[in-house]
Amino acid sequence: MGNVPFSRVIRLNVTTAFRWRSLLWTVVLFAVIGLFGVYEVVSYPTVLSENVWDVPFVTFSGPGLVNDSLFEFVHWFLPYLFFFYLFGNIAEEDLSQRGVSLIPLIGSRRTWWLGEVVTLLILSFFYVVTGVAVVLIVSRCFLPWSANLSPFLLSSGIWQTIPKDLSVATLILRWIFPLFFGTLVAVSFLQMTLSIWWRNAFLSFIAASAMMILSWLFGIRHPSVVRWLPGSQSMLLRHTFLEPQVHGFSLAWSLGYNAVIILAVLAVSFIYVRRIDIVKEISEIHKEA
Repeated sequence: MGNVPFSRVIRLNVTTAFRWRSLLWTVVLFAVIGLFGVYEVVSYPTVLSENVWDVPFVTFSGPGLVNDSLFEFVHWFLPYLFFFYLFGNIAEEDLSQRGVSLIPLIGSRRTWWLGEVVTLLILSFFYVVTGVAVVLIVSRCFLPWSANLSPFLLSSGIWQTIPKDLSVATLILRWIFPLFFGTLVAVSFLQMTLSIWWRNAFLSFIAASAMMILSWLFGIRHPSVVRWLPGSQSMLLRHTFLEPQVHGFSLAWSLGYNAVIILAVLAVSFIYVRRIDIVKEISEIHKEA
């Protein structure tokens, strides 16, 4: 039995999963998405002034209830798709490439799995921070800085049900960041678990992507089902305070929804990882490769 410190397990996992090329492509992806957001803001016909905060709102608020625009869907969906591709299979990849030597070194399958879960949380956090920061930087290149929401954004009817003194910090830190981060963790964690269960990273990638796509499709013009769909939890424009037709869809609901998914998958995955025959699974993975 090994006695590798848990902090060393995390450090090893992060350095193994992280690639500078992945960071570069992440920056490029969010820069392009930010440019599309800038174009959408500046091309909107209005005499009201815009500022730097309009672009993050457009970029991360997701498609509205009646919005079936493919462009708007792709704008929202690409960041999730790219993360699923980069990091959704880190556990299956780790198991297939280093499991025979790594798990005995760690000394516990549950410790190994917990390390994978914490690694996914760390990668998700930095991915979201990087994305929001890049979009803000791109927006600042074209629009003026301000400490407040713009007259353009406040003029929209969607703000009628909330206080007019809504701050930028509230919008970004209380809504956009936790919805983006929570949904990303919940769906990618399910993807990572399915990749181990099915021993197939591609199928788990398809499953995670399908959840997001179907959430968008089923939620269009169907307010009664919106809050029950996993991908909807990240769609700010479909929450009740911006879309009164959707009842009971609050920030607390989305945070609780994502937490339930994470905890349920965590419990099931710990039971599965504890019982799985690691050596047999690794040999089967190599046989299928």
